[in-house]
Formats: sequence, structure tokens, C-alpha cells
Amino acid sequence: MKIALIQPPVEDFYYTPQRSYPLGLTYLAAAIQDMPVDVEIIDLISGHGRQTLPIPQNFDPIRAFIPYDRSPISAFHSYYHFGMPWNKIENLFNSIKFDLYAISSNFYTYSRDVIQTATIIKASNPDALILVGGQNVGPEHSLFTDCPVIDHCLQGEGDLAFHDFVEALFNKKDLSTIPGFYNPLTNTWNEPEQVCEFNTKPVADLLPCETYMIARKPSIMIATSRGCPMECRFCSVSRTFGKKLRLKPSHVVIEEIHHAYSRGIRAIDIEDDNFTFVRSHCTKLLTKIIREFNGKIELYAMNGLSAEHIDEEIVDLLYGAGMRLLNLSIATTSKEQLQAINRKTHIDKFQHISRLAASIGMKVMGHFIAGLPGQSSEDIMETMKVLSELPLVLGISPFYYIPGMNMDIPNPTKNCMDARLSRFWPADTMLDELDLITLFRLSRWINYLKNEMLKQKIKWIHFNDIQAIFKLDPYLSSLINERSILGCDSNNKFFSHQSSERILDSFFAIFKDSDVYCA
Repeated sequence: MKIALIQPPVEDFYYTPQRSYPLGLTYLAAAIQDMPVDVEIIDLISGHGRQTLPIPQNFDPIRAFIPYDRSPISAFHSYYHFGMPWNKIENLFNSIKFDLYAISSNFYTYSRDVIQTATIIKASNPDALILVGGQNVGPEHSLFTDCPVIDHCLQGEGDLAFHDFVEALFNKKDLSTIPGFYNPLTNTWNEPEQVCEFNTKPVADLLPCETYMIARKPSIMIATSRGCPMECRFCSVSRTFGKKLRLKPSHVVIEEIHHAYSRGIRAIDIEDDNFTFVRSHCTKLLTKIIREFNGKIELYAMNGLSAEHIDEEIVDLLYGAGMRLLNLSIATTSKEQLQAINRKTHIDKFQHISRLAASIGMKVMGHFIAGLPGQSSEDIMETMKVLSELPLVLGISPFYYIPGMNMDIPNPTKNCMDARLSRFWPADTMLDELDLITLFRLSRWINYLKNEMLKQKIKWIHFNDIQAIFKLDPYLSSLINERSILGCDSNNKFFSHQSSERILDSFFAIFKDSDVYCA
């Protein structure tokens, strides 16, 4: 049996190539490596460049707010197809045939890209089976189960279920009892099954080392745990991996890194955000990495970590293990909002860990959400102020809808293409698109200020002194003097972006007595 494990292309204003490693597909390959199959991972995103596309109609409500802008504080303006073009995908699947095509779908907003990939495959090989799985697959929406070219769907972790699925195909057995399987005859989903002992090593050798890079170094993603007991209401991780935290033994992780190193990999991204959750396991693993690799690799955790599960020793160990970029997630500094989203965060702990990491030479990013249901502009601005007063870079994420969220969303999106941060879809009536776009640009403006401070070796600056020190900088002085956020067009001419006056009012009212610290 010939099996293709496929990562489809995506279409959006932006995509992060450093985060495109198809980790889940390498686990599927591991699940069936002892079976009589020929497996190929086909990554249709990475290494294929991008093509500019017309902005789709669903973005019409924000089109006037996102003109072309080449300034250092720009938002989004050009829409792209990231990955192999559709016509080349068609040529690819016309030239090579498989018996089973398993397509990964991890993001609801890119569901149509998955369907387009499946449509091309079915046209080229009508008799083949098409299976879709991943974090975006389940009873929360019916985009895939209603699609005539998709034969089967699996929800939850795929390791055991995919093995059972392939085995059932070999033996021509009934598929309806497979964990996580969708039965079209009864319109029901089976309960997914989770791996009890999470110690499988993914098959990474099917991927070329030179395709995946972080900071110009060959990279790989690894997972040290599955499951999350935190139950944050804006997150969907536990729907796929469950609420029980399962740790991969540290010696298995070390074996994975050794194997990756032998293939030329020099950057390791720990993709699960709970590898610091159990302190003893975390310190043991980091100590082994320091001892075994002694500065030969760079370590990342791009999915973001919680400061709640980090202390002084762990910061030192992270640094010793090769981490120079620390991504910390905070969501919001509003106690009411934190309670509403069931997020366990102590602001003073976040502040302490941020300062500590920066003091030893780590670049820190503080990630927060703008536009949560019930969140006011003042709530968001207070969060931005707290982050501005820390030695870190602000990472703003406009809230977007995910089917199955355990929270009340007054204004959920009806089109999956609107369920992305680059759409700036309002979750309720507290904020509108222009408010969210203005918040996004102000966050970029603060980061630009911090970067200019770094260039001039200014550790901190009072907000009221920005104009005096940076009076010759048009981007900084125009906002302070004229309440205008500048952009720069293709002819290098400045222009003023449309901005929300109420957001600017909140910004100046809350920031007027603040200090901004260099990142």
C-alpha cells in the first residue's frame, strides 16, 4: 500500500515558515512504520515560496484599513498563497499515485485549502481514499464530513487510530469501530483514543533537513508532552490531546535530539507548551541537554510558555541549554478577563520571569490577546502598558473564533476564512475591526520604539519624553504630536492610516504617565 501524508498549502496575509514543520505527520509515519506500506510525507507549504493573490471578498470590511504599507509598523496588506501553486499540485498528483492520502488539518480557517487539496487529489485518482485528520477535525463543524471528495475523517490523536485504520484497510475490516472515526451512516463520531505511554519517536528522516530553518540553522520540532490540564477557554489543545498531561521520558527526547543532530539539525523547537509544567521532569531534561550537547544546539519554544511554571533555576537551565528567545504567554493582565477565560496567571510572576530572563541576555516576547469577548479597549491598553514597562517585545494576537471553544462568543464567524487573527473579526460589540487594527498598529509602534531605544542604548524612557528624544523620527513623533499612525507607500511617501479615535484616546490616557523599557 502506498500512503501519502500531506501538509496542504495555506492562503493568508502572512505565514511563519519557522513553524511549518509537519510534526504530526512524522508521528503518523512512526505509527505504521512496521507495516507493509510505502510512506511519503508531502509538504506542500515548506520550500515552495509564495504567490500574491487578490484579497478575498470576505476581507472587504477591512480592505480600506489595510493599504499597502512598507513602514516598520505596518499591519497586513498583501494576500498570498503559501506553498506549491495549485496547478503544480495538480501536476504532482497526476504524476504520482497513492492508495491512501492522509491530509493534515490543524487550523479551522484553512479548511478550504484542505478541501481544495482533496478535490485535486480525487480528480487525479478517483479510486484512492482520502482521509483528513488533525486538530481541526471533529464534531464542532461539518466542512469535511459534508465534503463529497473526502472519504473519511478522524478526530483526536492520530497515532493509534491511524494504525488501526490502515490495518483495517489491509484486512478489509469494518472501519466503524476505529477510535475517533466519523461514521457517515449514523452521523456520529467515535471517542478518540490517546496514547497511554507517550514515548514514540517520530520518523523525521522522511523530511529533508535543509527545508526547515530557524535563524538560518536546520531545525526540527519535537514534543516532550501531550495533553493540557489548564483548560483555558480560548484554547483547543485539550480537545485533541486531552486534559491529562503525559510526559515523554527524558531519555527518549535526548535520543530524538541526538538523531536530529546526526542529520545536521542545529535548532530544536519544543512545540508543546507544557514541558515546564512538571518541574522535576523539566529540570532533568534541560540538565541532560546541557550535558549532552554543551552549546552545540539552539533551543526554542515558539508555541509559548507560561511564566507560572518557570523559576530562576529553569531560566538558567533554558539559557544553558541554548535558548536565547523566550516566548511567554500572558493572554491579558485583567483579573476579570483571566477569570472569564479560566487562565491561571499571576502578573507579578510574569513580570519577575520577564525581567530575570532579559537580565541574563535572553530576548523575551510577551504574547497577549486583543478582542476577547467582553474585553474593553481599556483592558487591552492596560495589558499593553504592563508589557511596555517590561524589557520584552509585545506579541499581539487579535482574538479569533475556533469551533468548540468553551466560552460564550456573541459574534462567532460564519465563514471559516474569517476565523483568523489577520481578519480582525470582532467577537462582540465591545470593539470593531478598526479598533482591533489600531491596537495591532499601536503594538507594532511600541515595538518600533523599543527597537530604536536599543539602537541608542536607552534602557528606559518616560512616555512624555519620547517626542524630545525622537523628534526627528516621523513614525514616533507623528503619533505623539498629531495622533497619526504613519505608513509608507511604494513611492516612499508617508501617509496617515485610518485609526480608531477611541483607541487613541485610551492609548494616551493610559500611557501618559508610563515608562517604556527597551527590549
